[in-house]
Amino acid sequence: MPEIDPTKSQHFVFVLFDGFSNMVLASALEPLRAASRLPNGPDINWTICTIDGAPVQSSSGLVITPQAGLSSGKPGEKIDYLVVISGYEMRDHLNARTRARLINVAQHAGHVIGLDTAAWILAACNMLDEKSATIHWQELDQFAEQFPDVIVRQDRFVQDGKFITSGGASTVMELMLHILSGQFGPAVAFDVSNLFVYDAENQYEKTRGADRLRGPGAAFLRRAVSDMLANIETPVSLDAIAANVGCSLRSLDRIFHQNLHMAPGKYYQMLRLGRARDLAQSTDFPLTSIALQTGFKSSSTLSRAFSQSFGTTIRSVRAMRGNRSFATVNPDEETKG
Repeated sequence: MPEIDPTKSQHFVFVLFDGFSNMVLASALEPLRAASRLPNGPDINWTICTIDGAPVQSSSGLVITPQAGLSSGKPGEKIDYLVVISGYEMRDHLNARTRARLINVAQHAGHVIGLDTAAWILAACNMLDEKSATIHWQELDQFAEQFPDVIVRQDRFVQDGKFITSGGASTVMELMLHILSGQFGPAVAFDVSNLFVYDAENQYEKTRGADRLRGPGAAFLRRAVSDMLANIETPVSLDAIAANVGCSLRSLDRIFHQNLHMAPGKYYQMLRLGRARDLAQSTDFPLTSIALQTGFKSSSTLSRAFSQSFGTTIRSVRAMRGNRSFATVNPDEETKG
């Protein structure tokens, strides 16, 4: 994976083919959406395409109208990840036009991802010759037989140079978390994984879901984060959290830096600020109420921390969603000392 730079922008172009899986698309797209909405979340944007810009139908009959055709991109447009998604009908899409357009765009993309059965399409375009790749498990044997120049593997996902392949929805989520971690840091991947795990403690115990933490101190960190999440409105001290999870404050600090590359106090504040942003975007609560619900002593304290972390104000966040009730907030409330 490339060197981590949390400030850089990443553009994903999704190319859908008839018969694609809704679950595969959601498993690839939703982690990006979730990451971009995190406190200090990365700058991620995406475009949904088909080869010619025509609507496409999923395997369950859902019709998607794309934003563009793959050939309509501007010359020199930056594509960090070209994500190709196909289903059981992948053999029906292997015409000259499809090959030409995919090959042309792939040459200029930073990475090319083939999800579900899309490795078949990439291989048919000779992109995977002499490279390792995987595909949906039902197609593995035929894939290996059809493309002897591809090194077929049964791994959950495979990266070989700029080409990345994954075989199904359950592994796609894991792949996207891997990409988020490599591009923007493990804290981003950890936070996104938590958003998609219901009843986190139970999932962790059963090693299900998207648990990113398996290294030294992982159990302590999970319990510490659970304590933080349970105490957003009335924050507790880091000393109390460390004592509750059964380690020293020094050990807790080391565990957070090793796993999430940030201090526990900083992470705790980002959780509270994230909740403040959610309240600002989804409610008409006055700023004083949001401050109380996120553990800040005053609206001015919240405003300063919010501006320092996000580079914008709560007023601006609300203006972007066209909040008609924002006038209920004191106009001077965000600029007080």
